Amino acid sequence: MADNRDTLFRQWTMLRLIPRHPRMASTREVHQALEIEGFDTTPRTVERDLDKLSSIFGYTSDTAGRTNHWFWPGDFKSIDIPGLEPNTALAFNLAEQHLAELLPPSTIQLLAPYFARARDILQSDSARRLHDWTDKIRVLGTGPQLAAAEIDVDIQRAMYDALLHERRVEITYSPRHGGETKTYHFSPLGLVSREGVIYLVGPLWDYENVVQLALQRVRTLTPLDTDCHWPKGFDLDDYIGSEQGFSYPTGEGRIELVLEMDNDAALHLAERPLSTNQRIAPAEDDRSRVSASVVDTDALTWWVLGFGPAVEVVQPKELRLRVGEALTDAAAQYA
Repeated sequence: MADNRDTLFRQWTMLRLIPRHPRMASTREVHQALEIEGFDTTPRTVERDLDKLSSIFGYTSDTAGRTNHWFWPGDFKSIDIPGLEPNTALAFNLAEQHLAELLPPSTIQLLAPYFARARDILQSDSARRLHDWTDKIRVLGTGPQLAAAEIDVDIQRAMYDALLHERRVEITYSPRHGGETKTYHFSPLGLVSREGVIYLVGPLWDYENVVQLALQRVRTLTPLDTDCHWPKGFDLDDYIGSEQGFSYPTGEGRIELVLEMDNDAALHLAERPLSTNQRIAPAEDDRSRVSASVVDTDALTWWVLGFGPAVEVVQPKELRLRVGEALTDAAAQYA
C-alpha cells in the first residue's frame, strides 16, 4: 500500500511539473525536478509514466531528435484536487471581474483556466444561488479608469519564470520618453504592481544599484543560464520606501503635517487615517484641523492638490509653498 501511495504522489507531482504551452519541459528536466523534490526514480520510469498518463490527462509532447518535450495545451482547463467548491468558485469569479480592470490582459490570461472552471461551477444548478451574487456586487474606483498597458504574453511568462527561478535575462528595453532601444542583462529580484503598471526591480549586469523597469517597455527577452546578481543587503520593502524606489521622497523625510479641511473632507480621514497618530480637532470657519506624522513624497503633494480649495496646508512651510506654487501655475493656465 505504501508503494502505491508513493507512486501516486510522485506521478501527481510530475503532472504539476509539466508547464503550459508555449513553455515545455523535457523528460530529463522533469526527472531532475522530481529528484529535487526528493523522489528516487529513473529517467526511463519518468518517460514511461509521462507517456502513459498523457492519454488520460490530455497533455502532449513535441519530439526533437530522441527527446520528448512535454506541455499542457494553452487552453487546458485546470485540474483541482479537491475540486473547486462553490464558495471558492465565487471568489475566483469575483476576482476575475475586478482584476480584469486592474491588471493587463496578459496577466488575466494566465488565470483563464481557473476562471473558466469557476464559471462552469457557478452555472451549474447546484450553485445557482451563488451565481446570482455576481449580479449584486460592484467595485468602483476614483478618477477615470485608465486602459491597461499592453504586455507581450510570452515576454511576461518568461520574465515571471526568471523571477521565480532567480535567473538573469537579456532584454531590449525602450525608454519611457522615446530614444534608442537598449540591450541589458537584468536580474529580476522583485515585482511591483502600481496603478495598473507592472514594474520589475533588480540590477543591470553586476552593478550594485537597483533599477525599476516597466514590463510593457520590454521588447524582447532571452533567458540566460546564470543566477541573478543580488546587491548586498537588498530588500524589496526597503527599496520601495527608499528615495530610489516608489515613494519618491521630496528630501524632507518624515514631517509633521497640519491641514485645515472642510468638514466633509476631514470626515474622509476620520474613517481612513493618514497615520496612527492622526488627530482631528475643530478649527475656525467651521473647518477641521488635521495633524499627522507622514513621509513627504510627491504622492502626498498630488493627494493634497486633489482636494483643491477644500484643503489648506498649514505646516510644514515647504509643502505649503510647493502646493501654493502648483495652484498658482494652474490658475494662470485657466485665466
